[in-house]
Amino acid sequence: MSRPATRRAGRNKEDVLAAACQVIAERGADATRFQDVARSSGVPVSTLQYYFGSREDLLVAAFRHASQAELAAIAKDLASIEDPWARLTRVVDTALTGYDLESSGTGRLWIEAWRFGMRDPEMREDVHRDYARWRALIAGEVRAGITVGRFHTGLPPERVAVLALAVLDGLGIPLAVGDPEVSPAEARRTALAALADLLRVAG
Repeated sequence: MSRPATRRAGRNKEDVLAAACQVIAERGADATRFQDVARSSGVPVSTLQYYFGSREDLLVAAFRHASQAELAAIAKDLASIEDPWARLTRVVDTALTGYDLESSGTGRLWIEAWRFGMRDPEMREDVHRDYARWRALIAGEVRAGITVGRFHTGLPPERVAVLALAVLDGLGIPLAVGDPEVSPAEARRTALAALADLLRVAG
């Protein structure tokens, strides 16, 4: 259960969206209500309604906030890493974060975004855009690795990106349901081994 916020003053919209993401990860999008977010954020329901209008608009805004924050964070992380393989390793670590049962991280939010997007056209477009951003990110790193001779794949970078995301998403689902055969460490090893085979990593 989300703990009520201890301070009500100074809660801006980003604080509220972060609290909403926490609630969605814990309860699921279908079970998330204004009252739950109000309790978690310390912001009255009336203010949430003023900010977002409807519960569905709150959910869409929360998913967008999580996606933008995650992509901004990984861009910042990658800026300090030179080696292309180390950069892709960081992408894998980020993509596999937050799926486990005790977590309320981005992995579980990503699954909720899929589920909500299957029924909501606006959210579906957001999911499409998010996938395009992740594919572009991975393809760019693959292209950079090919340019410096670190990767020797015969596949186009865009195809590698599609396959990489398929592996990461496929590992995220068993992590989310607590499959005893797929630990976070094993998921990471599997994803990196698959990428290394695809890319024929030098060194």
